Amino acid sequence: VGGLVLACSLLSVPAQSDEARITIDASTVEGQIDPRLYGQFAEFMYDGVKGGLSAELVENRGFDEAPNNYGLSRYWERYPDDRIHDYGTDFHWDDSVFSPVSLDHFDEKPVQHSLRVDLSVGTVERKGFYQSRMPVRAGVAYRGHLWLKTTGYDGHVVVALEEDVTGGQTYAEAEIRDIEGDWKRYPFTLIPDRADPLARLAILFEGLGRVWVDQVSLMPGDALGGVRSDVEALTTALRPAFIRWPGGNVAQDYHWEWGVGPRAQRPVWINLSWSNEPEPGDIGTDEFIAFCRRVGTEPTITVNVEGRGATAEEAAAWVEYCNGPATSRYGAMRAANGYPEPHGVKYWELGNEIWGDWVRGHSDAETYARNYVRYHEAMHAVDPDIEFIAVGDNDMDWTRTGLQIAGDRIDQLAIHHYYGRNEMGGDARNLMARPLRYERFYQDVEKVLQEEAPGRSI
Repeated sequence: VGGLVLACSLLSVPAQSDEARITIDASTVEGQIDPRLYGQFAEFMYDGVKGGLSAELVENRGFDEAPNNYGLSRYWERYPDDRIHDYGTDFHWDDSVFSPVSLDHFDEKPVQHSLRVDLSVGTVERKGFYQSRMPVRAGVAYRGHLWLKTTGYDGHVVVALEEDVTGGQTYAEAEIRDIEGDWKRYPFTLIPDRADPLARLAILFEGLGRVWVDQVSLMPGDALGGVRSDVEALTTALRPAFIRWPGGNVAQDYHWEWGVGPRAQRPVWINLSWSNEPEPGDIGTDEFIAFCRRVGTEPTITVNVEGRGATAEEAAAWVEYCNGPATSRYGAMRAANGYPEPHGVKYWELGNEIWGDWVRGHSDAETYARNYVRYHEAMHAVDPDIEFIAVGDNDMDWTRTGLQIAGDRIDQLAIHHYYGRNEMGGDARNLMARPLRYERFYQDVEKVLQEEAPGRSI
């Protein structure tokens, strides 16, 4: 996880009898602060991307998480509620039929699923399944879709936004007709007539037969590029010089091709860094960069170095996807995905906290530095204009070793600091004095830079 952690809930400090005065002369400039110093950080971490940056309201869109006793995957519930069982409606978590997704870059291919629904004559007229906790605003158009496949379903499907109580108010609904054949994407639009922070999305069946459901989606119409409009507005107000992504620890788990191409074909991957949470690929390279450009900030991409099967060739391909011409192999892939012009990503960080044994690809300083050289060579060959950020450490020996081996290839150095309640020892004055430590520390860093990379501006 990067960055300096400051616990800002200050404890009471005993009053001092001595009076201190600070005189500020605004006409005198003592030093210049690099405008790139202040930035932000986005990571696939709990709800940092899904439910945070992403405008997607539906969780577990592809029914890939384990089911309950009724055959419904995580977050999905039987309609109208679990107390009412309709013997004419059966749900099955199906691993033999599912809409196609790309499973490249998986050593062990994850099993895919869909929801199979078998409908016969029963006792409940309005039947199906739903997902709760959908925040909706009155008058906003919510655009969604679902993928359906049938081998003989006779009828139509109703998609509705409702009050999350049995027999509650319906805010908006749409009918999906002409359902037939193999997998097809069926779009719909819902405009609720009432705001509700905890509405539910219901998928209801008015017909008989067998139908499979997969890749359900619902987003507010004011979302741009799959990003929440409120998050984008607040991020713009922060005016960050850069945003770092996809991590963090998870950068050492991530393969960039999981997050490009048609959204419905992107796989769900397991976040090994954060509680093994399933992560959808809804926000990938193109969405992140487009978000940064709209906000007016520079995207900074953290490359996976040797974690979870990562290679220097994969990193170079990522650079070509972002910055290569449309005539190149991966530039052509980007163009096919709707971005014919190169993204022009300038800043690339090679690995995250490789010194920590909690990340995949963890190594000693010498091994990291030699890997850094390999990755630098491969990526620089694709685009010689990009800048490279190396992993440093609070352990000066680690940083010194990296500079000795790779110093002539390093443009910036990333050193992560952590300081919280445990380190404060219950005394807020320790937190207040902590910047003094960083002043001394970076004087030491500057000395090591001059010794190991003389004449190079890092």
